[in-house]
Amino acid sequence: MAQKTTALKSTTTRKKSGKKNSKKALPKVSLLQRPDGLSLIEWQIALRKQAAQKEFLSIEAVDKKLSPGDYNVRNPQTGYVYKVAFRGTDSAWNYCSCPDFKTNQLGTCKHIEAVQSYLKTQKKRIPKELVPSYTSVYLSYKGERNVRIRIGSDNREAFSKLAKGYFNEEGVLAESNYARFYDFLQEARQIDDTFRCYNDALEFVIERRTVLFRNQKLNAKYGDNKLNSLLSARLFPYQEEGILFAARKGRSIIADEMGLGKTIQAIGTAELLRKEFNINSVLILCPTSLKYQWKKEIEKFTEDSTALVIEGNHLKRREQYGKDIFYKIVSYESAKNDIKILKTLSADLLIMDEAQRLKNWNTQISKAVKRITSQYTVVLSGTPLENKIEELYAIAQYVNPYCLGPYYQFIDKCLVRSDTGKTIGYKNLNVVGELIKDILIRRKKADVNIQLPARMDKILFVPMTKVQQEMHEEFKSALAQLIMKWQKMRFLSESDRQRLLLLMNQMRMVCDSTYILDQKSRNDTKIDELQAILDEFLDESQEKVVIFSQWERMTRLVAAELDKKGIRYEYLHGGVPSTKRKDLMDNFMNDPDCRVFLSTDAGSTGLNLQAASLVVNLDLPWNPAVLEQRIARIHRMGQKNNVQVINFVSAGTIEEQMLTKLNFKSSMFEGILDGGADSIFLEESKFDKLMQSVQEFAATGTGEEEPPTLAVSPEEMEATVAEEERNTSEEGTLSETMIPDLEQEADRINGGQLITAFGANENEAGASNGAEPAAFFREIDSPEQLVSQSLLLLGAFARTLSSPEATARLVDTLIETDQTTGKTAIKIPVPDRDSVVQGLAAFSKLLQGFNSSPK
Repeated sequence: MAQKTTALKSTTTRKKSGKKNSKKALPKVSLLQRPDGLSLIEWQIALRKQAAQKEFLSIEAVDKKLSPGDYNVRNPQTGYVYKVAFRGTDSAWNYCSCPDFKTNQLGTCKHIEAVQSYLKTQKKRIPKELVPSYTSVYLSYKGERNVRIRIGSDNREAFSKLAKGYFNEEGVLAESNYARFYDFLQEARQIDDTFRCYNDALEFVIERRTVLFRNQKLNAKYGDNKLNSLLSARLFPYQEEGILFAARKGRSIIADEMGLGKTIQAIGTAELLRKEFNINSVLILCPTSLKYQWKKEIEKFTEDSTALVIEGNHLKRREQYGKDIFYKIVSYESAKNDIKILKTLSADLLIMDEAQRLKNWNTQISKAVKRITSQYTVVLSGTPLENKIEELYAIAQYVNPYCLGPYYQFIDKCLVRSDTGKTIGYKNLNVVGELIKDILIRRKKADVNIQLPARMDKILFVPMTKVQQEMHEEFKSALAQLIMKWQKMRFLSESDRQRLLLLMNQMRMVCDSTYILDQKSRNDTKIDELQAILDEFLDESQEKVVIFSQWERMTRLVAAELDKKGIRYEYLHGGVPSTKRKDLMDNFMNDPDCRVFLSTDAGSTGLNLQAASLVVNLDLPWNPAVLEQRIARIHRMGQKNNVQVINFVSAGTIEEQMLTKLNFKSSMFEGILDGGADSIFLEESKFDKLMQSVQEFAATGTGEEEPPTLAVSPEEMEATVAEEERNTSEEGTLSETMIPDLEQEADRINGGQLITAFGANENEAGASNGAEPAAFFREIDSPEQLVSQSLLLLGAFARTLSSPEATARLVDTLIETDQTTGKTAIKIPVPDRDSVVQGLAAFSKLLQGFNSSPK
């Protein structure tokens, strides 16, 4: 009630005073433009006095007898209460617990100004300097922070004598005496038990001593930057340097260029701090899309560490925060909501990933994050110093609010403004670099080029939307029914086999976007993740990127986003004539403003794109050889840059299972799923092998499995890629002429029934030269089915014969020349004699069906 009464009284006083009070009111001061005749400091003080007049801050004395001059000031808008120690109008001992007072270096804030104004309304004489009776040690925030002593009126001589052994003539604690500070405290309390040492001063001394101890220990043990056994992965020298930098500083920013492994450095820092300084908890804040990526990385790079993703309703999340698990991972949005309920979060180490994605730092998320307490902090951001200077300042606030000085000074020093106050440029960036180098480490690829491998592969796990998940589960359920049928009968008809393969590919399509399936809805997350990567990559370098997707409709979505952003790109898909491909390639290679090459697998061969240094695969093909073909367009002879490969994988889906259960084993598939039209004509042994893998996939989830890695290395695939390229014409690849257009086939599904089995490919359609006629005509139950299947086969042959290249390959496989006689004969491979008999019988039925049909 006392606080409320005070606030109302202040309001009433202003109203009653009328004109008389308005004369005393300060003239309105602009927040953006410094008024003529005022220095920068005077302007900032005037702004705080103006805020104190506008806001109805409640003021209440703590205890007039025991603590004269101490007040609690409450902001009714935020509910925050701050402690103010008012020691006079010109006193250097004034203090407020608010963040602004601690960082503005003015010696005042709106709360102190409100107290001073309040005391004037009480008609009390305000002294310029109030010297209390007790002696105290406090932390000075005016200018550079330091620990100072203020000697009171009691026992003044004894305290002055004691202070000479620890403080300089200005009353500042010498840094060399931080280690002896506890000795001083004991001696001071023996002189007078009213002696005070304020908490922030004590915390400052402890922090400085801890940093000194930490550096001494790490320098003695890791002076040569060797962290060989820290993680279950080989660290490059620059990564070891980054880990030790973060551990030594305690609170730091790792701002390496994209692709240099900021995540592994953060995990390494956590493991080092746990090993050497016994930290017990790590809280990782990241965008929602990266939660499971972090979990996978932790499990991959550490041997025995556990990681928990905080999710679910607020009660479940509250319970998860209390679990004894070293790594806890939570999205920024969830953390914001949790802090509203829990009021605060804490951890020994706080890791903030992708900090540059939080564009507006004056947001609820930003304010919530500042209420997380931690002894150590590592912020990961690819934001360069030269751009977005205001965001750099905001990021630095989470690590060290004092390193760049007050914000008004920083802006005045660095921003170039127009007459209207608009920012038109930056200045003094080298000065900023010097100020921040104590907490920030940044390396570019060019800086560590000699340490990097020629190629780095990364798997980026991306979550799906709820709609995508539901559709994926529907396809998976239908797939499970086919698997149950196969388990029971150990046989599937050709239509069932077609449907099985199509369901698996529909699951892959929906992992990218629902748009691929219906061209109406738009549910996806990969496009947003790609855009975030491009924003960072294209901002911080002049290098180029190539983006691949198997699905042409997925590339359409990417192209639309690039158009919105005004990003120049070249776009290759099956509809682009081969005569124009060279122009696309030349434009990308030679035009510095063309930064992106977007392609379907129609461009996986026949292109040389060494101008790029980043390859993004939005989806992974079944066959690892196709993946290597994509990458080989960039990572090839003539490439002068290190190449980074990012493979997008939707977490908990068939895509992830391709990395774990199916595991990219080329020997398992041998072209089964990349063979196109002939993919349903399998030898039973091959099909059984496929079904065993599919059965395992459909029956299990991701679980807590070993993190997936690409099982096929570039070296292992070199022979396969070379062989496929030898069989590739300038117009296209084997896979282009043989893979059916699965996007179109998905459109042709009606009520769960496959209407047609073969669709035109993006470039040209064709059938495989390895079909098994006997297998094709197996299980024909009616004349209608017979005619339908026959027409499909004839159509497939017709499309093959319409392509000279496909026809030539078919003829080559059927013609055999006797080396002895020189005679040429047609060779048709068959599995066994029975298959030939069945095939001829089926052909006889076909002829009978045509002869008996009505005229």
